[in-house]
Amino acid sequence: MRINLEELVDQCHSRYHLRLLFPDSPFILQFDCGKNLYGISISSKGCTVLDELDRDAHFVIEGMEETVVSLLMGEERLSQLIEDGSLEVRGGYRPLLFVESVLWLTRSREKDPIEV
Repeated sequence: MRINLEELVDQCHSRYHLRLLFPDSPFILQFDCGKNLYGISISSKGCTVLDELDRDAHFVIEGMEETVVSLLMGEERLSQLIEDGSLEVRGGYRPLLFVESVLWLTRSREKDPIEV
């Protein structure tokens, strides 16, 4: 799981144009996978994987670790997993839109093009 979070942070740094979306003060995103808690800090000054979650998170995603990993790998969209009941979230609507955008735009897995 930590490897997937580090990949997300790397993608945040490598896609310079996304920094325009990032807030000036750190946005704390927490992943609650039962016994394990993970977190990342996202801001225009930089993104990091948090070793300790001592601050209140702005947005929390709860679910099984396998489901969270598929979300981080770009295999599923956050809104689909919420609708399916696979994940639960805590936070406001605007943070939900922000997190969904960041997760989708930083996915490293490229989808196959659709032929028409």
